[in-house]
Amino acid sequence: MIHRLVCLAVIAVLSACAVASPPVEPVPLAPATRLRLPAPAALGHAVEAVQMVTASHDGDSFTFEGRVSVKDGVLLLVTTDGLGRRATSLRWDGRELSLEKASWLPLSLPPPANMLADLMLIYWPLPALRSGLDGATLDQDGGARRLRQDGVNLVDVNRQGDGWTGSAQLVNHVWHYSLDIVSQQVSP
Repeated sequence: MIHRLVCLAVIAVLSACAVASPPVEPVPLAPATRLRLPAPAALGHAVEAVQMVTASHDGDSFTFEGRVSVKDGVLLLVTTDGLGRRATSLRWDGRELSLEKASWLPLSLPPPANMLADLMLIYWPLPALRSGLDGATLDQDGGARRLRQDGVNLVDVNRQGDGWTGSAQLVNHVWHYSLDIVSQQVSP
């Protein structure tokens, strides 16, 4: 009997490993506007960057440090709080998205796909974003990007600097939040 239970448990574990994870749904950027997350490789080059991010929403602000790594077809994003405690570890390979988050984080933390969508709106090439965008247009003029729907700005992105080294601001006018980012590309 015990042998039979052990065999059933092993089969259940092996079956669970073989089940494909559900596909990542397109990310809502605003009502009726969705982005299918581009694969990390769509960035077109490897990146290692350290970022200081201040997120603001309805008068509340939270500052954290992020470490972004894009290489070998995988994007890793690790965030830490002001005390150096790991807050989140996010991994995206173009098919599966996984997140580990600290138990002390608030339940209102945005879903991991939304965090990636904001990062990609700032840094990924326009063609990679446009091919996955539904319900809006995305334009760029210098360091400014505008996500628009029917002539209305939904999200504004402004970057200063060179690629991943410099500052960036993302303002989501629909959901009333902003991200201010100071980024430095580093050696792996």
